[in-house]
Amino acid sequence: MAEVAPVSDFRSLYRQTDGVIDRATWARASVGPVVIALALTAIAWLIAPDTPRDLATQAFIDPKMIAIHVYYIAYAFALMLCAVAEYFVSAKRFADLGKPGAFSGFAPFALLLAGAANWYQPRSEGSMPEWLT
Repeated sequence: MAEVAPVSDFRSLYRQTDGVIDRATWARASVGPVVIALALTAIAWLIAPDTPRDLATQAFIDPKMIAIHVYYIAYAFALMLCAVAEYFVSAKRFADLGKPGAFSGFAPFALLLAGAANWYQPRSEGSMPEWLT
């Protein structure tokens, strides 16, 4: 087992794949990106429009809709950063277990793929079956 990275060192935990961490350090380091992602997702669900826009009754340029879409862009960027941070933390844990660090990319990729499928399915107009999500 190699040297354990200190929890307080942000760069070694979330920006590098070198080193190893134990189970407790992995759990503590994973809490941050997961909580941030869940909080941002809750906000995205709260501000999501519940009906399609009706341009016959609504203005074409609506400041509220612009703000919502700006949030969605920032949300997508933040989710990618959280996934990358979780990848680096998990790569160190996999190295501690003696497994290739590349395996740590499967979980964030699967979550992002599931999110994309859940977003796309209602908009697919029947081309994507519901059971596939």
